[in-house]
Amino acid sequence: MRRLLVLIVGLGLLLAGCSGDDEPDAPSASACNGHDELCDRTYDEVAYAATHNSMSAASEPGWFAPEQPHGIIAQLDYGIRVLLVDSWYGQPTERRGIVATADGSRPEALEQARADFGRRTVDVALRARSSLGLAPTGEVRPYLCHAMCELGSTSWSRSLRDMKAWLDAHPREVVTLFVQDEVTPADTALVVQEAGLEPYVYTPAEDGSWPTLEEMIDGGSRLVVLLENEDGGDRYPWLIPGFEVVQDTPYLFETPADFSCAENRGDPDAPLFLVNHWIDDWRNVPQNSALVNARAVLLPRLRECEGERGQLPNFVAVDYYDRGDLLGVVDELNGVD
Repeated sequence: MRRLLVLIVGLGLLLAGCSGDDEPDAPSASACNGHDELCDRTYDEVAYAATHNSMSAASEPGWFAPEQPHGIIAQLDYGIRVLLVDSWYGQPTERRGIVATADGSRPEALEQARADFGRRTVDVALRARSSLGLAPTGEVRPYLCHAMCELGSTSWSRSLRDMKAWLDAHPREVVTLFVQDEVTPADTALVVQEAGLEPYVYTPAEDGSWPTLEEMIDGGSRLVVLLENEDGGDRYPWLIPGFEVVQDTPYLFETPADFSCAENRGDPDAPLFLVNHWIDDWRNVPQNSALVNARAVLLPRLRECEGERGQLPNFVAVDYYDRGDLLGVVDELNGVD
């Protein structure tokens, strides 16, 4: 059994090296999300490459145990179209580059961080950053943090301004934000509005139907904003309650053998299907991603989930998106070259 496991892991790593780094053909000027074939499909009939904890990037300063190699704009340039991010309240401190979780959010953030990384690891990491006793010096603002902002943070305002510039420069692309919102809907709406993104946001139809990508592009509504916990109500109808329209799989897997397509969050009749595809081990994220993002691992699991749940995997969420063959597999789900 041990020899077989070694062979399987070795095969996965070998295949992960075949990640399709060749330059793809440039899409036509009429393409939607890079392919003419996708234009006439409704939003919920398309598969999209997604990243888990998109803001937690090795190339960005200050992130403990990053789950992606590069930041959000680099991900968009690569072909990622769904960004799974976490929003928390934080405050600048007297130590440059270290943001403190705001007092009102700190107990919950600390509990989540210790659940994700372990109590001792979190305490050691905070001591190493000399951030256990840092005094906040600035105003409370929304940040993108994975639980505790002391373990890594990105200015949400800056990130959204950069996204606005990217959408301006890529008028044929539809992008989705799926937010674990520990920030109020009003403050979420405010950072979106201040970034100039409100003209791009998509407001759902009353009957729950989704437009085609071409219709979203022609109408300018190319940014779908989903919230895990709240919704925007009548004031911000474009802040969509995510798990009313999305169903997903479990996400706490210790090995590839643990992968499951079982029902997890969301209404089982929801039109969108999120497949969470990563190993829950912060110590070996790049190595594990190279294994599980390999075509020989990723595609069979997605086909299994498609058959078991009777639904196209719309959001294929991974860590270290550049390891393996994420884009090639998503293209195969969509039936495009």
